[in-house]
Amino acid sequence: MIGFVELLLSGCPNSNHSDEPEVIKGYVDPDTLNTGLPIIKINTKNNQPITSKETYIPMDIQIIDPLNSGNDLELTSSNEEMQGIRGRGNSTWGHPKKPYRLKFDKKQSLFGLQKAKSWVLLANYQDPTLLMNTIAFELGQSFGLPFTNHYIHVDLVLNGVYEGSYVLTEQVQVGEGRVDIDEDDGFLVELDTYYDEEPKFKTDLYTLPVMIKSPEDLDEPAGYDFVKMAINDLEAAVKSDTFPDNEYRDLIDMDTFVDFLLINEIVGNIELMHPKSIYIYKDKDDAKISMGPLWDFDWAFGYSGSGHTYFNAPKTRSGRHAFFQRFYDDPVFRGEYKEHWNDNYSNITAILSFIDAMAVKLDKSQQANYRVWQWSDGLYYQQEIAKMKTWLTQRIMYLNEEINKY
Repeated sequence: MIGFVELLLSGCPNSNHSDEPEVIKGYVDPDTLNTGLPIIKINTKNNQPITSKETYIPMDIQIIDPLNSGNDLELTSSNEEMQGIRGRGNSTWGHPKKPYRLKFDKKQSLFGLQKAKSWVLLANYQDPTLLMNTIAFELGQSFGLPFTNHYIHVDLVLNGVYEGSYVLTEQVQVGEGRVDIDEDDGFLVELDTYYDEEPKFKTDLYTLPVMIKSPEDLDEPAGYDFVKMAINDLEAAVKSDTFPDNEYRDLIDMDTFVDFLLINEIVGNIELMHPKSIYIYKDKDDAKISMGPLWDFDWAFGYSGSGHTYFNAPKTRSGRHAFFQRFYDDPVFRGEYKEHWNDNYSNITAILSFIDAMAVKLDKSQQANYRVWQWSDGLYYQQEIAKMKTWLTQRIMYLNEEINKY
């Protein structure tokens, strides 16, 4: 049984959670925490609070996996070996429940995943099911979309305080086990209207906001000309009056474009409209431009735009930025889109049973999480799971009819 102290509230959020409630944090006793999920315990140096997205605070970390002791880990930071934690995210950093980035002094394998120095803890504060990013990653895995992230649901205890149910996943970056491309002659970019990280540029025709994640530390601006040229050339081909009969398809990996856009459509991700959190990469030499990895699905699943209210309007096509919408003017692209939908239809419908299994797995963790952050019980969670399944069922039926018109 999970120990906790209930706090009296002067007012509770309304039943549809359309507005953010006043945050009065509840309590779960970390010493009696027993949800069945792995526990990550982090202690910062001198119990310093994490207030920055730029500065890492030294940390000690312990991982306890009740189902597989082979995943257990304990590492202590020293003066010679820096491992730390900092904040991360854009809008998500503004929520009371914070997302974090972890960095080790040496590459570490967590939960059997490829060794790396950088890892992410997603808070999923907006998401009433705690599953939206997980579902997108699961679809990416089942579709075979390259470099799709893995997901490990965990409970986080920070400086002796239970912070809630989190998802541990890979940092989106170039490297072995991540976006595994040439670090010097390939590139990874993020399209994002926050446009707040250098080096960056805006494209010539669609004014896409491009932030270059890799390569790093090249001479500005000439060192990044090969990135700008590749993306502007693709944009020019897509925008051209001769599209789609102008060999633009020779510039892209069609499978990744189709699968990336299709998965975003299945979950109704409106970040494609801005765009935000959209990754594109290219390996060296004659490699084609590809889309991925998948990232950030807080504004998907029929999100209302405020609070924790999701699962609206399942029978609508997803909005897209004009650059992405242009691909749907190509009958060859639409044909591939239809083929990929039908080839993966069993994987798409299997998400419904996947949700059932994950809801059972997360039941105790979500109860602890909502005692801290939502002051609700398991009934609310189960209602949101049911809404998600209804929304997805209706959406899959709708998209099946729409896409098969192509």
